[in-house]
Amino acid sequence: MLETIRAFVAERLAYRPDAAEVARRHADYYRALAAQADRPLRRAGQREWAERLQAEAGNLAAAVRWYLGHDPGPLPHVLRVLWLFWELRDNLGEVRAWVDQLLPTADTLDPQARAELLWTAAVTAVEMGDDPAALAARQRLEPLLDQVGDPYLRALCQLALAWTSTIGEDMDGALREASASLAEFRGQDAPMWTASAGLTVGAVETTVGRYDDALRHLTEVRDLAERSDNSWIAAMSRMGLGTLALVRGRAEEARALLDEALGLSLAARSTRSVTLCLAGLARWALAAGDPERAVLVAGAAEGLRRRAGLRAWPILRQGEADLVAQVRQALGADHFDQVFDTGTRLTQRDAVAAARAGTAPAPG
Repeated sequence: MLETIRAFVAERLAYRPDAAEVARRHADYYRALAAQADRPLRRAGQREWAERLQAEAGNLAAAVRWYLGHDPGPLPHVLRVLWLFWELRDNLGEVRAWVDQLLPTADTLDPQARAELLWTAAVTAVEMGDDPAALAARQRLEPLLDQVGDPYLRALCQLALAWTSTIGEDMDGALREASASLAEFRGQDAPMWTASAGLTVGAVETTVGRYDDALRHLTEVRDLAERSDNSWIAAMSRMGLGTLALVRGRAEEARALLDEALGLSLAARSTRSVTLCLAGLARWALAAGDPERAVLVAGAAEGLRRRAGLRAWPILRQGEADLVAQVRQALGADHFDQVFDTGTRLTQRDAVAAARAGTAPAPG
C-alpha cells in the first residue's frame, strides 16, 4: 500500500512546475536524517533508530538515487552511515549497485570521503562473497589509513582490512588489524562495532588455536551484549563461544550456546547470524554422529544465504568445506547431494526446526 501511495504521489509530482526543487528538498531532508542517525546507530539504543529508518527505507533509497544523478558528493558519507542498517536488513544488493556507480570517482574525493567509499565497497564485497572486489577495495583503502583523522572511521577501516586479510588466509595480518580496530573502538560509544571487532579477534584466535585468548575476547563481547541489551551482539557472542566450545570438544556446552544464539538471532531478524548458527549446529550434528542432519542443516544455511545475496565469511569457508567433505564421504556423493539440495530449499522456519529437533523432511 505504501509503495502504491508513493508511486501515485511521484506521478502527481512530476506534473508540478517546481518538481525538480521538491525532489531536491526531499533528498536533502533524507540526507539530513541519515546524518542524524550516525551516532545513534553506533550506540546501545540503535534499535529505535533502525525501526525509524526502516519506515523510511523507500525514501532513503530515493534520496540516494537523486544524489547519484545530481550531486554524488555527499554519498560516501551517507552510505557509510547507513551501511549497518542495510546489512542488518539484508539489503546489500542495492548498496553494491550504488557503490559500483561511485567507485570510478573515488580518486577525486578528499581522503575521508574516499576512505568511507572504499570501506563501504570492501565490507559489502566481503558480505556478498566477491573476493576480487573486496581485495581491490582493500588495496586502495590501506594507503589511506594514516590520512584518516576520525578515530571511529579509522577503527572501521582497520576492521575492513582484517576481514579482507582472511580472504588470503593471512591470519597474522587479520589478527593484528582486528586487534588494532578493537583497541581503537574501546572508549568510543559504539557497541555494535566494538562487538564486531571483538568477534573478529575471537574468530581468528579460534581458527589459529589460541583458545584461551579467544575465550577472553568472546566473553568480553557477551558482557558487552548484556550491558547494551542488544540481541544481535548477544547472538553473535554466543555463536562464537559455541563454535569455540565445539572445537575444544565440549559438545554439550556448544549445543546449548548455539541453540541460544539461534533464538537470539531470530529475535534480531538477522539472516547472517541465523545462518552462522545453523552452520555451527551442522558442525555439532556431525560431531554428534548424525551426518545426515549435518548436511541438511548445512544446506539450509547455504540456501538462506543465497536468497539473501550473502556468502559464508572468508574465515569460515574452510571449516564449512571440511564439513562438506567429511559428510560427502560418510553418506556417498549421490545421497549427500540429494539431502543438501533439500536443505537449500527449506524455509527459515523449517531449517530452525531441523537444526533443533534433529528431524529432517524427506529428500525430494
